[in-house]
Amino acid sequence: MNLRRMTLAFGLLALAAASGARGAFASEIYCALCGGHNSCNKVCRLVCEEKKVDVICWGVKCEDFCIPGPSKPGCKHCDVVCDQCYPKAKAKPDDPHSKARPFVWRDWIPWNSPQIHTKRKLMQKIETKKIPSYKWVVEDLCKECESKAKSAAVAPGEEIPPLPAIDARVLPAEFAENLAK
Repeated sequence: MNLRRMTLAFGLLALAAASGARGAFASEIYCALCGGHNSCNKVCRLVCEEKKVDVICWGVKCEDFCIPGPSKPGCKHCDVVCDQCYPKAKAKPDDPHSKARPFVWRDWIPWNSPQIHTKRKLMQKIETKKIPSYKWVVEDLCKECESKAKSAAVAPGEEIPPLPAIDARVLPAEFAENLAK
């Protein structure tokens, strides 16, 4: 037999073994709580879980600032810049060579009555709230575990999801009066 045929034969044997094992376990039903497999039934159980919901709150943050009025020019100043290279005695060999030049600026006299304004920044704040969330769970339970497992209690006025469309019994719980409404 060549290598290709041997690989194909082993692959088919492995596939047959896996499908046979899967078929044997598919008929056995194990209890979801204790793990036993004697007389298990499918039951619907209402479960309450905490669900985190982010709530975005929008608001403004106020910040004051000043707007000055018109200003007027003051004294004129003059200074010499780039004169470090002259005379040559002060200059270092790696300094750039440039000529001295004047730098002129003016003082500005601000107006003495600035106006205060307020700017509003749009801000967001995220708060996380925990709320109850109900869902139906289909479980395989044995007779002993059915008495231990109960459905979640639903507060009056709370909405619960509709029953799932599955052939199962509903476990009795404190919410029977809410289902009748």
